[in-house]
Amino acid sequence: MKKYLWALAIVLIGSVTMGYAQKGDRAAAAKRMTDSMTVKLQLTTEQVPKVQAINETWASKAAAIRSEEGERMEKAKKIKEANQDRDKALKEVLTESQYADYVANKKELKKEAKGRMRDRKKN
Repeated sequence: MKKYLWALAIVLIGSVTMGYAQKGDRAAAAKRMTDSMTVKLQLTTEQVPKVQAINETWASKAAAIRSEEGERMEKAKKIKEANQDRDKALKEVLTESQYADYVANKKELKKEAKGRMRDRKKN
């Protein structure tokens, strides 16, 4: 139950942050992501500014990619690369336990997103 609530919170925050990033408010999106990660991953005071910088960089890259002209699949590939870069940077900042939690939650979010997509296609 606890994992479900945690995943739900991440999904909601992720939805909000994606909306902010698309509207150009990347700093607010990065701040929300960092705030969520601070609570969920129990970041230390030393980790918070580093994670904030990583999230700001990622939000800027993602917004730039989304605003580019081009095919959807090419944009998705670029977003995936930006996500991989973010994960590598986070791995250097987070402890092994924190990073494992981050990866587990990311997988859960992906699973839930696929479920939502299936539901949309049915309707």
